[in-house]
Amino acid sequence: MVVLQMATRRTMSSILNRSLGLLGGRSAVLASGIQTFGTAAALEEPITPPVQVNYTKLLINGQFVDSASGKTFPTLDPRTGEVIAHVSEGDAEDINRAVSAARKAFDEGPWPKMTGYARSRILNRFADLVEEHNDELAALETWDNGKPYEQSAQSEIPTFCRLFRYYAGWADKIHGLVVPADSSHHVQVLHEPIGVAGQIIPWNFPLLMFAWKVGPALACGNTIVLKTAEQTPLTALYAAKLLHEAGLPDGVLNVISGYGPTAGAALASHMDVDKLAFTGSTETGKIVLELAAKSNLKPVTLELGGKSPMIIFDDADVDKAVELAHFALFFNQGQCCCAGSRTFVHEQVYDEFVEKAKARALRRVVGDPFKKGVEQGPQIDDEQFNKVMRYIRSGVGSGATLVSGGDRIGNKGYYIQPTIFSNVKDEMEIAKDEIFGPVQSILKFKDIDEVIRRANASHYGLAAGVFTSNIDKANTLTRALRAGTIWINCFDVFDAAIPFGGYKMSGHGREKGIDSLKNYLQIKAVVTPLKNPAWL
Repeated sequence: MVVLQMATRRTMSSILNRSLGLLGGRSAVLASGIQTFGTAAALEEPITPPVQVNYTKLLINGQFVDSASGKTFPTLDPRTGEVIAHVSEGDAEDINRAVSAARKAFDEGPWPKMTGYARSRILNRFADLVEEHNDELAALETWDNGKPYEQSAQSEIPTFCRLFRYYAGWADKIHGLVVPADSSHHVQVLHEPIGVAGQIIPWNFPLLMFAWKVGPALACGNTIVLKTAEQTPLTALYAAKLLHEAGLPDGVLNVISGYGPTAGAALASHMDVDKLAFTGSTETGKIVLELAAKSNLKPVTLELGGKSPMIIFDDADVDKAVELAHFALFFNQGQCCCAGSRTFVHEQVYDEFVEKAKARALRRVVGDPFKKGVEQGPQIDDEQFNKVMRYIRSGVGSGATLVSGGDRIGNKGYYIQPTIFSNVKDEMEIAKDEIFGPVQSILKFKDIDEVIRRANASHYGLAAGVFTSNIDKANTLTRALRAGTIWINCFDVFDAAIPFGGYKMSGHGREKGIDSLKNYLQIKAVVTPLKNPAWL
């Protein structure tokens, strides 16, 4: 069995190799002049981002406009907490304007009436433009979000382009069926665009979530009102501008920056929105679903939280397992809905694993995300920073052993030390709740039946990882674990064709792949009598 296959694309290899600890040892890191997490790396003077902020207004009907109220809100640099730019603050009136534009573009405009091939050419042209502007988009993403620039530029932007080319390929291949009937009737099953799609995206992967939502909706011929996360509005506005340069008609994609209780709630409850898609926390997902139901009962796709188990068996190569589990949890500052945040380790290798996991955490490079070689930047904002620190205090208070980290780095920005707890019990908060930060909880198990039961004892069911050299164990786990994605001897392998979504309170529906198209299509049966048919 292949023990470690992190990804197959060359565009992702440098980032994933770094995540897998192939930079060399602690001495190599220190020799490069980059400090490890236990030093003052985050206290260095922040690097000036190599990009200008040009788009801060709302995008409605193809034009950048001020909000109806004239209000703006600040978007902050997570490295310092300082203001990057002031962005127009959309509310219910702006949502109404955007929905009206989207409705007119769907009912009267050219987009749904275009051939699938014509739509695919625009989407492919857009991917080409994004590639041309790779560095600017990557810098904006890192500046607004705090993730390492190398991750943005070398992994996420190329994946963004691949996703849009994938959906461009589907645009002219969406078709219905002709089905036989038990009588003299011609029966067609049509797959039609659903109409105006409302979409709400999160702050942890702003551009990738833009692609996951916008790509399939446009391929199917729909129009969109997209609400960005208030923490990270900048890259969606830039990308939307490029999409219009590629030839997207006015009104097809409208982008509203604003807050959840105002703009988000207005979109979720709007009577003229035909479909809603939301990615975010489970708590907010419940509110979104309720608003959709109480308005026009619009269908809702939900990609929500997770508390994914990462299961390490005693037959595993411990060194490789440590690297994989480290990547599964700490990637993107731990701000991943599918993070392997419950690391279950077999009792026979538990102590060795904990010591090596500690050593790997101490080698993790934390600092300014614009600095080459940095693996971990700051958390997104003070709210998330304080939430993570509260969970660290909870872990200590509940009796878990703090193996490494546990504190902030510096006194400016939202940097947190890579933190590991051992001797974690299932009933502890850090083992049950989605922390969404760089906190690894390592739990001990004895046998396969026990770990299946404990791994499934969660309200969540988004993903799981299994590390073993035994194919029988792997096959048993893939069928027994109640989660939407099971990674065997790998983690966070995302491909445009692989569906992603959860069981239980991790959501409804699937993103990516052919299944995502179903979210944006309506099914219609057309039945016509046949007079004296030659055949049935």
